[in-house]
Amino acid sequence: MTFTPNQPDHQRAFGFQPPTTRAIPSLMPDRFGPNLVGSLWACAGIVAGSLGPWTSSSALDHSGVDECGAITLVLAMCAVAALIAIMVRDVTPEMKNHCTGPLVGIAVLIVAVGNAATIVGRSTEVAGPTTGPSIGWGLWVVIVSAVILCIASSTVAHLIRFQAAMITRS
Repeated sequence: MTFTPNQPDHQRAFGFQPPTTRAIPSLMPDRFGPNLVGSLWACAGIVAGSLGPWTSSSALDHSGVDECGAITLVLAMCAVAALIAIMVRDVTPEMKNHCTGPLVGIAVLIVAVGNAATIVGRSTEVAGPTTGPSIGWGLWVVIVSAVILCIASSTVAHLIRFQAAMITRS
């Protein structure tokens, strides 16, 4: 039996033989990196939208912080802290902060859609056409970012739960 210099010790010339010591599988799923980065970008979108105008009218614009943007801003920061902790630390089945992203996404979506409904409800009819404030770009960014955060962070949470279940079975 001959070994070539490029082959590791556990590879034989006529086939693959597993190493004598079993490698411990990583608790960190390899496939959720893009979803984790997408979740962090969605949180950045929520922060930017929270600071942007939520209401625009011909007279003036109201920023998101004047409305409920402070709530969405704090929720986005909580999600960022939880997602960075997932990125930096090893993920274990006992760690439960992988559920923070989807919950924050749902909470931000509820706040943003509620504010959008309130803004649309402020319009009045004056001599035929409807006038009143309209939804500003900041609120649209918050709504879209919250949907992205829900989808991407739910995928991360699902992959972490799936891998934790696979590790506890073996």
